[in-house]
Amino acid sequence: MIRKITIALSLIFLFGGCDFLNKPKMVYVENPPIVDDNTSDNIDVNQTIPEVVPTKDEDIEVTIKESYTEDSSVNIDNPDRGLYDSDYNLDINESYNRFEDVHKNGYSLAYAPIDLENYLTTDILPDGLLKTVEKNLSDAKSASVKIIFRVKYSSAIGQDDPTKEIAISHLNQLKPILQKYKNSISVIQAGVIGAWGEWHDLTGDYADTDTEYKENRKAIIAKLIEIFPDKYIQIRTPMHKELLYGDSSNYGDIGSGGKITSDIAFSNDVRAKIGHHNDCFLADDTDNGTYASNDIKFWQEYVVNDSRYAPIGGETCKNSDYLSCDNTLSEMKKYHYSYMNGAFKKSVIDRWKDEKCYETIKEDLGYRLVAKELSVVYDSIYMKIILSVQNRGFASPYIKSDMNFILEGGDKKYTYNISMDSRTLYANETKELRQEIDLSRVESGDYCLYLQIASGDSSIKLSNKEIWDDKTKTNRLKCGIIIE
Repeated sequence: MIRKITIALSLIFLFGGCDFLNKPKMVYVENPPIVDDNTSDNIDVNQTIPEVVPTKDEDIEVTIKESYTEDSSVNIDNPDRGLYDSDYNLDINESYNRFEDVHKNGYSLAYAPIDLENYLTTDILPDGLLKTVEKNLSDAKSASVKIIFRVKYSSAIGQDDPTKEIAISHLNQLKPILQKYKNSISVIQAGVIGAWGEWHDLTGDYADTDTEYKENRKAIIAKLIEIFPDKYIQIRTPMHKELLYGDSSNYGDIGSGGKITSDIAFSNDVRAKIGHHNDCFLADDTDNGTYASNDIKFWQEYVVNDSRYAPIGGETCKNSDYLSCDNTLSEMKKYHYSYMNGAFKKSVIDRWKDEKCYETIKEDLGYRLVAKELSVVYDSIYMKIILSVQNRGFASPYIKSDMNFILEGGDKKYTYNISMDSRTLYANETKELRQEIDLSRVESGDYCLYLQIASGDSSIKLSNKEIWDDKTKTNRLKCGIIIE
């Protein structure tokens, strides 16, 4: 039996139109006209206003409109973005959960590398080390902390790299542990080779004097993608990416073949899976070699392009003239920065606080999704939901997450998946999240409408006042929706 909206039933009983129940049909109820106060004296207040009564075979349509108040501070606690804490080495064994300190320090993201310098020439990693890594990843999960992951064998320039065979062997041994806790790992830095795992001063199998050096470097990336098929791998400079996957014959040669285009974005193409990390943000005009000096602007635009589709993050390495608040905010926005080290370099962090942009950086790194307007239109058999959401952060979300509208009332709950990739909620754009619902499958009741983006520790809060429901990890858009 097709349900009727309450107002329609009241009118039926009032006018005795029993035949009214036979064939439901929408009737659009317009908003009442706005009366100009200057002409109100001409209105006959005693006139009889005819009552509008649904005619036979008509149904009533209900329209709900809602707007929201922005609150940028809400975004600070959101996952996979923002300032991060460091260093939380996964190879260090402590009796307590160190990752609980991350939240105490005001962060939800932490840099957590594995230092394998002591195993440079050893094929097999000891069981004690593997258990320590697993314990730390378990602690990160328990503390609801996401981590920026890197494997490294070197802590200074001039140290040797592991052979390709040893590096791959170690990654294979770590693979089951890393995959078990993949939801706690936000993003992976390519690491493994070069000083600090930053592909700096490469030696051995990866030095350009080795005839197979490109294939050996690509083997490291391929193994990381195998371990983390749904994650992004970040490389230290765009020149490395173009050398391995683009048109460059030598490091620094101009080429565009490795760039991410809209055609391959979010696909399994290896180029689409590689983003960037910049560990000398705004140190000088080249960011301390992040951009080759042969054509700085070209390589900067290379990263600007890629960072629309894949994440970029990093840290500062010295306090330079480029790190004024005005320039910092402009550059973070231009390059779509998702994260930045909040613990290093301290002089830069203090400068941002003194110049009054620190809070803005905390709030706007990565995504910052703001609900603007909600429209819900429904009758007895059909509901249409449109929610406009603006991304006012520096970047889009880089984790692909399910987005759902949820109708919930009492013990009744209905979930409707939104057919949009969350990674396409691009910075500085407003998107409409839409859903059409067959109400013939929904029981009568008083419902609240929620928006869910991801779940559990990955759940995303909209940056609005009094909208977050911490119990359900969803955004409460509107309550009091009566379906009969």
